Amino acid sequence: MKDLHQQAARWGQWAQYYDEETRNQDPSAAAAVLSDLAGDGAALELGIGTGRVAFPLAEWGTPVFGLDASQKMINRLEEYQKQTPEGRSPVQARIGDMARFDLGTHYPLVYVIASTLFLLTEQEDQVSCFRSAARHLTPQGQFVVEPAVPHTSGMSSERQQMIVREMIEEHLSWSAFVHDPVHQIVRAQEVRVGPDGCRLLPKVMRYAHPAELGLMAQLAGLRLERRTADWKGSPFTATSTHHVSVYSRQPAAAETSQASGHGPSLRSKTSS
Repeated sequence: MKDLHQQAARWGQWAQYYDEETRNQDPSAAAAVLSDLAGDGAALELGIGTGRVAFPLAEWGTPVFGLDASQKMINRLEEYQKQTPEGRSPVQARIGDMARFDLGTHYPLVYVIASTLFLLTEQEDQVSCFRSAARHLTPQGQFVVEPAVPHTSGMSSERQQMIVREMIEEHLSWSAFVHDPVHQIVRAQEVRVGPDGCRLLPKVMRYAHPAELGLMAQLAGLRLERRTADWKGSPFTATSTHHVSVYSRQPAAAETSQASGHGPSLRSKTSS
């Protein structure tokens, strides 16, 4: 719960500026893929924010429910929802801890994208997120995770680094990172200096490599169905900077046994 309050405080600072900071990230490809995975059902988004992906997904006809730590983020989402045309699928959200939640319903699709899983800064909480997502899946449901690959994306390449994002006459924007490789933690500040003063937007992330995420999935009773480098389906390779991984429920032991031909047969029952 402590981490939830910390996340709420950080992303409350982001809420006013989040859409501006992500304006160059086109969600259309992600929305198309997620709509196909959801089928005729609804989707659950973990870390829904202002609805950057949820609203394009709703335009495909998929109702979206989301959890977020920040009420300020949800307030902006609700303002956008009021402005949407009638007849479009609804987008709803509530405050919630994406590591531990129980909504009392099941979804054909649960998803967490844009490295949002890494905002959970303890490995235990990331594992718990996988388990909570698995509990909310329908029998044929799928859990989609889209994170950065730590070493190729630059997330874990240096102990400290600064990256200039934008420099024009009116303002200067840069990102500052401090990396703790022992705990796989990256602390960041998005800094903008201009006529209105200095703005700081903090972020703390615990990164995980694809193999570690795979183990988390196994602990949650899930298995990897497929992994691509992006929403367009590009092959995942050693140089990929991100991945889109789709997990589904592992078949029950009895189902696996019967499918492999090692389960009990009618003959064995009748002959005993």
